[in-house]
Amino acid sequence: MKVSKFFFFYVLSFATIFANICLAEVTWETLKTLDLDPKTKNPIAKGELKKVLGKEVVIKGFMMPLDYDSKAVSEFLFMPYVPACMHVPPPPPNQLVLVKMKKGITVPPSFYPVEVTGVLTVEANKDLESSYKMEGLKIKELKQ
Repeated sequence: MKVSKFFFFYVLSFATIFANICLAEVTWETLKTLDLDPKTKNPIAKGELKKVLGKEVVIKGFMMPLDYDSKAVSEFLFMPYVPACMHVPPPPPNQLVLVKMKKGITVPPSFYPVEVTGVLTVEANKDLESSYKMEGLKIKELKQ
């Protein structure tokens, strides 16, 4: 039986489209549900948050590059609103995601909202006061 090249192209295209449609979009409201155990101070994920941790997801928000001199960044803080002045309190730890792009991937910094696709995990960073870490796979700028 001979299978055409077009058949493989069709199947591959369908699989790619299906995979992108099936990615869970995580909201900042979901990220807020991360709690701390009162005794151990360990993070506790419940409900919808527990379902998306360790999986490839999409989150929309704003980036704050950690290297302001660079034309391309591989690491940044991700938050629900535009980064503010230094005298304004930062978002709480459960509203900050430390994004480290997958090795070899860099992105241009942006002050527009962006959509980040990557694998989300709970990993507290006391220096940056974030509760989450994401291995970023791609970023899409959301200009209007």
